[in-house]
Order: sequence, then C-alpha cells, then structure tokens
Amino acid sequence: MQIYHPNIQAIQQQTMQLDHASCVHCKKSQQLISHGFVRKKRTGGEPESVGKRVFCSNRNNRTGCGRTMQLYIDSILRYLHRSGHVIVEFVLALNAGQTIQNAYHRATGCEVPARQAYRWLHRLAMQMSYYRSLFHQPPLDDKPNMTLNRPVRLITLHSTFTLLIQQFGQPLCSAYQWQLQRSFL
Repeated sequence: MQIYHPNIQAIQQQTMQLDHASCVHCKKSQQLISHGFVRKKRTGGEPESVGKRVFCSNRNNRTGCGRTMQLYIDSILRYLHRSGHVIVEFVLALNAGQTIQNAYHRATGCEVPARQAYRWLHRLAMQMSYYRSLFHQPPLDDKPNMTLNRPVRLITLHSTFTLLIQQFGQPLCSAYQWQLQRSFL
C-alpha cells in the first residue's frame, strides 16, 4: 500500500478502495477501515489535514491485527513541525555557503537560536548513507571555495544533495517521498 500521496484527495480516494488492500503489518486483506484524519497544527491557524489513518480491524468478526497505519501527503515530514520544503531550503542555503544560523533563519523566518537546525543536521547525517547508496557513493565535490573552512559533514551534504536534486528534481522532499515511498528524514 502506498503511504505517500500527492494531495489529500488522492488519500481519500485510496481509503475508499481498501477492500482488496492488505495490511502492511499482518498482510491480511479485506480488514482495513478508514479511521479518520491526521491533522497538524499550523502557526496562527486551524489544524490542517495532512493525512488519514487506516485501521486493520480486529473487531466485529474481523481477523486483522488491530494496528493502524498512516497515509500522508508527500510534502509532509512525519513527527516534524516544519514541512519538507523548509528542510530542503535550509540545506540549499547551507550549500550556498551560508552559516547554519543564517540558513536556518532564511528557511524558517524565525529569529530564535538555531538549535533545531543542529537537530535537522543530525537527522540528515543519519540518513546520509541511505541517500548516498541511491547513487552508489557519488564523489565528493572538490571545489576549493566550498571546502575552505567547512566541516566535512557539510561538504558531504552538499555533494549528496546536489545529486539528489538532479535525480528527483524540485520539490525534492515531495518527489523523494512519492517515488521511494520512504520518509525523507
């Protein structure tokens, strides 16, 4: 079953056709039931629907496993307040040579300290081996203007994201999650 979809209407359509879909946990079919929307609170606004829950029913003579799964819009990063394009914009600002603080401010528009940016960098570093395995270890860029006074992880991030954008295009997060059906972070 597809987890990431281009919009909420596509998710709604998927959940209306659950009769022959099988659960990703127990692999049983004809047990899935639409179970409500997943909403995210937006700054200064009402919660927005970003996905739907699907329940593998173990009630009313059904033999499912009782677990739920969530279907998401492909631009949404699960468990993060910010959407995927903000993370990509942050990385692109870093690739342009900005400091971490300036790149965070440019991507988010927040004046607060960039503590969250370091968490993002840590999560990106945890995914780096998977990103690079998609291209069978792309070579690092040897541009002298980028490598002066830059940490190795930022140099690696730069070369990897350059190839990710070439492969998936923009918007990177949405295209990545849609094509691979895997979370970007």
